[in-house]
Amino acid sequence: MSLIERVTRATLCLHLAPHGLDGVLRRAGRPVADSAFHVPILNPGASWEVALASLRGWLEQHNEKKLPLAVSLASRWCAMLMVPWSGALLDRASAQRFLHSQFAAVYGDGARAWRLAADDAPYGKPRLACGIDAALLQGVQDAAAAHGRRCLSIEPIVGPAWRSIATVKPAGSKPAAFALVEGGRLLLATSGGGRIAALHSQSCGAAWGEELDRAWRRWNLRAPQLDAIEHVALLDLSGEPQDALPARFQPVAVASAAHLMREAAWA
Repeated sequence: MSLIERVTRATLCLHLAPHGLDGVLRRAGRPVADSAFHVPILNPGASWEVALASLRGWLEQHNEKKLPLAVSLASRWCAMLMVPWSGALLDRASAQRFLHSQFAAVYGDGARAWRLAADDAPYGKPRLACGIDAALLQGVQDAAAAHGRRCLSIEPIVGPAWRSIATVKPAGSKPAAFALVEGGRLLLATSGGGRIAALHSQSCGAAWGEELDRAWRRWNLRAPQLDAIEHVALLDLSGEPQDALPARFQPVAVASAAHLMREAAWA
């Protein structure tokens, strides 16, 4: 790719959640001023089918430019799991069988209908894996293709959240932990070696500030090493401001979920 292409190319970053579609245009890795938008979705059951229909409708109405898409999905539609190391991960076919067995043990046989992927942790180390309903993934891909758009990436919002936090710190000083709050969902994660090392996910209510520290302390009971972490970066995508937060959690300003997407992740 030429330097001119790198400077001028644009990507439409979208975040699909139960109650809204957020988007922002990025050019050369930076958000374009005044390009952000939010489309509310009436979806009492938080169904991904309803949200996907809204995405199709938006693409139909805004089909004048065939910009490529980078899509993130709400955590409630993305099952996350730290899986132990296995030699089966070295082969694509056996890796899928291994991952399906791990997810089925935790989430039941319904996980066998999910598309699974794991990160590229070093040999012998546990890997962060994600499961997404195969029909949802195919639906997003088909919606993009129907309007002549390339789909550069589809991933859980936790990935862009982590990359965004990691870049606001000086080199070599990445945060040891972060919390991600979405509507009805709370995710806690620790990092190490430049990657997510452990995570905890649970449902939460509108008054999630009251639950945040309790969730951390409950997780601490299973993972005593959390005692050494004094500060946790906090990204709030819930749209539910809290009056007060525990001192441990330090908010990181973010305009929207779509703004967390960074072109460098898939360039």
